[in-house]
Parts: sequence; structure tokens; C-alpha cells
Amino acid sequence: MRITKVTTRNGDGGKTHLAKGETVLKSDNVIHCLGEVDELSSVIGVCLSYCKNSDISNFLKKIQNNLFDIGGHISMSLDDNSIVNEKMISDLDIQINHLNEDLEPLEEFILPSGDYFSANLHLARAIARRAERSAVTLYEDSLSKNPVIMYLNRLSDYFFVLSRYHNMKNNIPETTWQR
Repeated sequence: MRITKVTTRNGDGGKTHLAKGETVLKSDNVIHCLGEVDELSSVIGVCLSYCKNSDISNFLKKIQNNLFDIGGHISMSLDDNSIVNEKMISDLDIQINHLNEDLEPLEEFILPSGDYFSANLHLARAIARRAERSAVTLYEDSLSKNPVIMYLNRLSDYFFVLSRYHNMKNNIPETTWQR
């Protein structure tokens, strides 16, 4: 068993333990980033409750698993590609390219809208961007080819394109910015 008890009271003093046993304040940048990755996974759960396409649902579940891997990567302070790897990023690229095939080119900025699924995908996109900013803070000394930052960056693109794709497939008009 991995988790035998949820309430341990160990964190009541404002500190928590990372995967390697290190104790940090709950206000630490690592904890902020982990919290944002967790929030992102949670909003994907909301998206899943509205998703009617099994292929997309399966990929969203894969993303949730990847986000747990990213959390482990961050919690263990890894600086390699042992957990977050190029395949995770290329899988997103493949999905983005597939979804983009039938979409019209953008002529203006799109405002987050649509039905519950597509609007929550926009929320996931915004949370992914926030998690990415937190990851940049964590990894500011190793930004080049950083797999966590690359994955979160690509993931926000995926949510944007998936929202557009869903709206197009369901004849939901896109709301564009009116200057």
C-alpha cells in the first residue's frame, strides 16, 4: 500500500516532505509548481466529465498520468529526462498536428468560450501556462531543452487546439476578439 492514511497532521506546521525526504515550507517554489500541476490535472478531470470522444478521453487520461510523472520529476529535483521524456512531448505534437489538420487558420484572437468541454479546455490551457511559469522559476538555471517546461508549453497548445477542434466538430462558433 502506498497511502494508508490521508490525514497525518505532519503538515500542520506549514512544512511538507518532498519525494527524497527533504522538508520544505509549503510556500516553497517547488510546492507552488506541484500545486499548479495538480490543479491542472484536476481541471482535466472536469474536462473528462464532459468529453464524449473516447479517443480524446483516453489521451486526456494519459496526460493526467504524465502530470503525475512530472510531479514526481519535480519532487525528486531531477535534472535529466529519466521521467519526463521526448516521447511525451512528441505524443502531444502528433495530437496537435492531427487536430489542426481540419481547422481553419486563425484570423483573430479567440476568446475562451464554447460549451462546458471547450470552455474548460481553455481553463486547462491557462492553468498549464501558469504551471509553466512556475516551472521556469524552478528551472531558471537549466531552461534549455528542459523537458518539464517543454511539456507544459506544448500541453497548453494542445488544449487550445483541442478546444478549437471540438467546437468545429460540434458546430459551435468561435468567439473572436472584436477590436
